Amino acid sequence: MEYNFYKYIKSECKIGIDKLPIWFKEVKYEGDEKEGSLSLHSQDEYDEYWGANAKMDIFWESKERGSFFFSKLVQQSIETYNAIGLVVTSKENTWHLSHEFVYWYGQRTRMLHKRQYPAKSIHGIFYCDMTERLINRHTE
Repeated sequence: MEYNFYKYIKSECKIGIDKLPIWFKEVKYEGDEKEGSLSLHSQDEYDEYWGANAKMDIFWESKERGSFFFSKLVQQSIETYNAIGLVVTSKENTWHLSHEFVYWYGQRTRMLHKRQYPAKSIHGIFYCDMTERLINRHTE
């Protein structure tokens, strides 16, 4: 039986993804357990200008629970991506293992080398009480 997903674990920063498609590979890792970023790209390429079909960026930073408002950080992330032309189409709020998780969908058109590429995005924000880290995940 062939599996299309695997469990990705980055032990240096204690980040794990339970079901990552097998075509994603790690491209860049910077930082440590407190603050850093991780980039994963699919092995399939759209063309020579756009690059990988799917790109996933995960970045995290340490924050104490009482030093920020979660809903304010969600709104700031939406405004940041609105500034680069990403239009948020829907936003959903859910709970994962007693932690609040907010994700939103968006789309935009990017111009590279006189070509227009429609891009759809998913952005998720999660705060882990156990490690006191704010984790952002952006997929395009």
